[in-house]
Amino acid sequence: MAKSPKPPSPEKRKYPRAPISIRIQYQQPQKGIKEGFTAIMGGGGLFIDTVSPLPIGTPVSLEFGLPGQVGSVRVDGQVAWVRSDFDPKGFSPGMAIQFRKINETDREKIKQFVMRVLLGQSESHP
Repeated sequence: MAKSPKPPSPEKRKYPRAPISIRIQYQQPQKGIKEGFTAIMGGGGLFIDTVSPLPIGTPVSLEFGLPGQVGSVRVDGQVAWVRSDFDPKGFSPGMAIQFRKINETDREKIKQFVMRVLLGQSESHP
């Protein structure tokens, strides 16, 4: 099996991210909808815990709600890297999704939610 690229280092990240567990639906083009849970989320992407990650480069459509927000966020993304097994630090297998197409209103909702989580405010706080 090919070795997965290393996750990007924090100094290369454009947006803050936080440990957030939210139910998410994702779908490859022309394939069925799958459900999972996020582990980490930021304005540029998220990580989905799954024992069956999709191949790197796979396009995916995502849909999820954010606590305290009305409506769903819809994003087109791409699998940026995968973790096939549990690693020694206890991180779960899964896949990192980089957002490729997202409207700025949805990106702003995500950024505001992440900041509330990082500041320790209630997830349901508007």
